[in-house]
Amino acid sequence: MKTKVVISSVSLSCITFILGYQLGTSTALDALLVDTNIPNINTQNNQPISANKQKDIQSKIEIAENNNNPSLAINDASESETQEETKASHKNLGPDASVFEILDFLLKISTSDKQEDMELFSPTLSRLKQAVKDDPQNMQVLLDYFLQAETDSRAPYYITSILQGADIPDKDFIINNLVQSLSSQGTENANNKLLHLVASTGAHHDNPDIALSLKNIAIYGTEINENKLYALDLLMPFQLKDEEKTKVVNDFTAALDTATSEEKSYWVENIIRFSPKQERTALASNFLSNNNDFATRVAILSTLHNGSIRPNDELKQQLFDIAQNANDPLTRHAKDALLYVFEINNDEYQILKSDGG
Repeated sequence: MKTKVVISSVSLSCITFILGYQLGTSTALDALLVDTNIPNINTQNNQPISANKQKDIQSKIEIAENNNNPSLAINDASESETQEETKASHKNLGPDASVFEILDFLLKISTSDKQEDMELFSPTLSRLKQAVKDDPQNMQVLLDYFLQAETDSRAPYYITSILQGADIPDKDFIINNLVQSLSSQGTENANNKLLHLVASTGAHHDNPDIALSLKNIAIYGTEINENKLYALDLLMPFQLKDEEKTKVVNDFTAALDTATSEEKSYWVENIIRFSPKQERTALASNFLSNNNDFATRVAILSTLHNGSIRPNDELKQQLFDIAQNANDPLTRHAKDALLYVFEINNDEYQILKSDGG
């Protein structure tokens, strides 16, 4: 869906800035980084934060803002500074502090375990948002920072929050170009930020270009990793062509033999989710067989509960057989599926009840 873009004089520099990244023109930024002496916003290691960690960070930002309770913001003792250091930083954060200085201070207090420091979290985040509102150039500077930051820093997550709440024109256009810039980088770090940005803004729902960036991660990645799974979570099966869904199913099926117990459960769910509807029941029946491990069989029950598989008489009978087999570790789970997913009559309920259900 194409959106008419009306570029105001205020937003033109911001948009030009983002487009410049796609052309690789960042020399002006390099000079800016040197001149403004940007503090190091990365943590001590270079391992990307997992998708679950990303979601946890965003959740805590939202809680702190919505409840005005900064004590619920991120707390990481391994990165915390002393109370005296934080106080000194705050003392130097005057009314004319640059956007970098405000961001740096926000990062410091967000990792502090001192209550008085955490009380400054929400006001500081608000101050960053106000700085963007007062001067759109600050937004472009933060976006540039976002593109070069590592995901083991909290900066990308705070900047995403500011971008969401900023009152700037052509925001969708800017987010789209930001996603494309990250996609063109193709690194694990860039993909981490891309997935977080897309999930936080919901930009993928009606934007085919962003959906394509997600598919590049979800379908054509060389290995099944957390980013591949995260990207698949953000996509709906109807957004994939038949050959793309087939590739997803084949990739996960081929990898099942080497998957861990935890991985198998989630991978089986993806196999079912992206398989043709007419094939899902047969797949479910095969995976429910006691020849498979417990995690795989439980995954099928999960797909029944979430509606990926339509209940039918064949699966119903198979689950009744499992439910009445006291030696089957899936007995309790099979009974729950029959009670809450399938339509059963009173006689069938009495059978389940008589078996200890």
